[in-house]
Amino acid sequence: MNNLIIKRSQIVEFQVTGTPSTLKRYGALPNPQLQRNNVILYGIECYTAAQLSATPSGNTTIADADKNQVVVTLVDTNKDQFVYNFPISSLIRSDVGGFVTLFKPRLINLNDCFVQLTDATGISTDEVVAFNFYYQLVGE
Repeated sequence: MNNLIIKRSQIVEFQVTGTPSTLKRYGALPNPQLQRNNVILYGIECYTAAQLSATPSGNTTIADADKNQVVVTLVDTNKDQFVYNFPISSLIRSDVGGFVTLFKPRLINLNDCFVQLTDATGISTDEVVAFNFYYQLVGE
């Protein structure tokens, strides 16, 4: 397991709204801490129900059996999709030897980030894909 120096961390939820569909992009739920353009993302991990059955806000996370059906796209403040259609199964620590996925630090634009389903089977309306973002603020 790696030793990560955590400057700040925050759970970020992407909620499946309406009828689950492979053609839709699901954005992050409002998160005042991260929706300013002064957040530098340097690491991420994902949680399914096997790690976190519900988020602190009370939303149900997707089932572990559905982790191979979701990809994430992360977008920086320059509108660059620096992580594009990345399988969330590669971001679950228990599946990858206990490691957090680290990035070259980037200013992130949470409003443009999204998850997509590659298969909607078994995923229910209002379930969330939950991530822990490791970040720092500009100037820290």
